[in-house]
Amino acid sequence: MALETPNLLLHPFFINILLPFLLIFVVVYAILEKTGVLGKDKRYANIIVAAVIGFIWIGAQSLVGFTIRLIPLFAVMIIILLGYFLIFGFIGIAGNKGLKIALGILFGIAILASIAWAAGLFNLITPATWSPDIIALIIFLAIFGGAIGLILSTHQKENK
Repeated sequence: MALETPNLLLHPFFINILLPFLLIFVVVYAILEKTGVLGKDKRYANIIVAAVIGFIWIGAQSLVGFTIRLIPLFAVMIIILLGYFLIFGFIGIAGNKGLKIALGILFGIAILASIAWAAGLFNLITPATWSPDIIALIIFLAIFGGAIGLILSTHQKENK
């Protein structure tokens, strides 16, 4: 019989408390530093406010569950966005303003859909007869078709 070694990264304290706290703390601290809401060079005040917001956040388990469900989706979206930028940069259409607007709208819709899914509202929006596989196929075909349409439209504009 094999002995199982405990894995620190899978421990509930690490997943349910430490990671959500660090995420919220870092994001709030960065926003406070960048905007200067509490004043210029108020680093310690920003740390205290970010820590308090982080502690309040982990105190509400529904917020922690929401955060844990949403983090993988945002990671995938960032990877997809990086892939789009690399592909469009290699093709040479990175300076197209219409393409940037279209991608911004596309990722805005994707972020709103992800938030609705993580909050449990996605089941209220979609019909009950649709399986997750059908929804994933529709989303994939829409994204793929939109990307091909954008590439072809910018290619035709460059040839004229």
